[in-house]
Amino acid sequence: MLNSPQDDSTEGSNGQAVTLILKQAGKSEEEIAALTSLDDADRAAENQFSGDPPTLESLYGTGKAAEFFAGSFNPQAEVAQVMSQSLEFLMARKKNGTLCDHHMMLFHADTISGLAERGFFGLAIPTQYGGSGAKLGDLGPLLRALTFVHPDLAVMFEVHNFLGPVTPILDFGTEEQKSYYLPKMASGELLGSFALTEPGVGADPSKLSMTARRVGDRYFLNGVKWPITNVIYGGLCVLVLKIEGEDLQPGRDSGMFLFEVPRQDTEHFRMKRNDLVAFDFLWNARFRLTEFDVSDQTLLGPAGKGLAQAFSSLAKGRGGIGVNSAAKVFKLLAQVILDPSQKEEIEGRTRYRSGGWLSFRSTFGKPIGTAPRIETWVGRAVCHGMAGRVLGDLCFRLAANGIRDETQGMIAKVYATKALLQTAINVYQIQGGRSVHTDERRAMIRSQGEEALANAEFLIENYVGGNMHEFTIATVYEGPNPVLADVGAPNAMTRKIRNEYLEPIGMAKINGSWGIFEKLKCGWFVGRSVLGSMNPWTGSMAGVENLFPEKKRLIRNGLRRNRKLGRRILWIILRYQRKFMDQAFLLGDEGGVFDQLCHSLASLVFALSLDKPGSEYIEIGKALDLEAVIRLKGKTTSPQLQRAWASIGRRLMDPQSTLHKDLIADIEIGDIPLDPRFIDRFI
Repeated sequence: MLNSPQDDSTEGSNGQAVTLILKQAGKSEEEIAALTSLDDADRAAENQFSGDPPTLESLYGTGKAAEFFAGSFNPQAEVAQVMSQSLEFLMARKKNGTLCDHHMMLFHADTISGLAERGFFGLAIPTQYGGSGAKLGDLGPLLRALTFVHPDLAVMFEVHNFLGPVTPILDFGTEEQKSYYLPKMASGELLGSFALTEPGVGADPSKLSMTARRVGDRYFLNGVKWPITNVIYGGLCVLVLKIEGEDLQPGRDSGMFLFEVPRQDTEHFRMKRNDLVAFDFLWNARFRLTEFDVSDQTLLGPAGKGLAQAFSSLAKGRGGIGVNSAAKVFKLLAQVILDPSQKEEIEGRTRYRSGGWLSFRSTFGKPIGTAPRIETWVGRAVCHGMAGRVLGDLCFRLAANGIRDETQGMIAKVYATKALLQTAINVYQIQGGRSVHTDERRAMIRSQGEEALANAEFLIENYVGGNMHEFTIATVYEGPNPVLADVGAPNAMTRKIRNEYLEPIGMAKINGSWGIFEKLKCGWFVGRSVLGSMNPWTGSMAGVENLFPEKKRLIRNGLRRNRKLGRRILWIILRYQRKFMDQAFLLGDEGGVFDQLCHSLASLVFALSLDKPGSEYIEIGKALDLEAVIRLKGKTTSPQLQRAWASIGRRLMDPQSTLHKDLIADIEIGDIPLDPRFIDRFI
């Protein structure tokens, strides 16, 4: 449930303590202003939700395993029908070559209007506003399917719904705003976008330069947003900017506005489309507002809360990035395992036979797919892709239940996008020099349209090399991975401790006291947490379904590891309170606690998804568990883990295995550049 905004007096007290600590740590005034404004926004975002984040509970308290269950796909009948009809429509247009307008480099106008007619844009909008009322937890499978049809469709759906404007309007809008905007968004009349990023303002949104100045019942907007995905003429964009002239404190002066994008440029509005090498078929643009006049009724939520509201929306959107990235992992694997020249129609679905690049490309007399290193690459990708998918689904379920588990959201995003990047690099290496060849098919479509393919023979296609930007950009948008891992996640993991135990000590010092009571309270919490982390039966298994012995062991291991990591976090923040650089490394990425927690939580969440003993997925669960153990020891792999990955890799390459049939058999693939079996076509 969303809660009403909290009184700023509490934030002000905490802010004093944070400021003092940062000053003692040698931070500059500018650094203090930026860090405290972000901290305030995070606190305010937390206050808008109820319920304790399960990840933090598993670190410092009695974690409940059932709270990490990602749930099952069970949409209402109307929602399922809209999803089904939309996907069938998209696949039919893709098959007949009318999905995209290759001259405009956008989805075809008839594609957008057809989706609108089928209710696609209103899926996440409640029925009273003209939508289908889908739950966030039911949208993961749809995003996976959209990614397989065309990845930009999934991004468009996410931007329209999760970042803005649907989610912010539902969470913070007045009834008048909901009644006016949501029906238009549900019908597809208004397509949505979210504008936070500015030139030089990405990872640190506390330095927003776009401003709103109030004059009577109007606001005048000035500034630049760049780059913004899916912002189109005639659409609806959520603007996050700085409000001037209302006596708001620095760092608490942000606002969120609903901006109806003009249908053409004017003297007050200029927009130019960006030429990107990712998100090819989406309108990504930069725009400038100059004394642009809007009503005060377009302010979304209270003045001063724009960043907090943006952060709460970002937390929901990160689940989609995890789901999309995991889908791309399996599309990459399919590209080198399946044979594009051997396909058949089975029950209306295209199925490819095994025997792709890993089978027909040989080295030293053997197919390269039998090389131990390649098997481990494939197996590792399977494990990380499956865990990333479940982490994304969990992120949606928590958000749907009104729980803002910020740490888990960052884990879902960082873990899956790192898996995608690693898989892309490995598949690129597997294809070797062919990965750098121009994708001739794509180039012809873009220059002459899809109809030109009818008169073109033997065009070289290059899905892997031609889409490397698509695979890497996922690690950047909605928070660059290093910033999330080294700044955002440590802040989220320690905020409750700092707020309840460390900052009162700082406040006591401000007031000239020794803070004996506050120190004793902190010591009691630390002692209780440390002793609890040593309990081998830590965590509750109540409510977990299908709890067979192997599943129970894997879940118990995950809960126990999280408590150990909670103990490490306590030691680090107490030992390095004023050494923020040391804290960032020890709590962050590349072997830090957050990195270790990513693998521990991935193992735990995947274990909860297991439904029966003896399945091939048990092997994945064991490999994830083993990797989490190794990561906690400060290592990245071991011979035992390599063998486990290799075994899973062989299963995925076996057309008779469950993993092969479930995960890659019906993924559409393209021709491999310069397939050695057909080299005569190209010479």
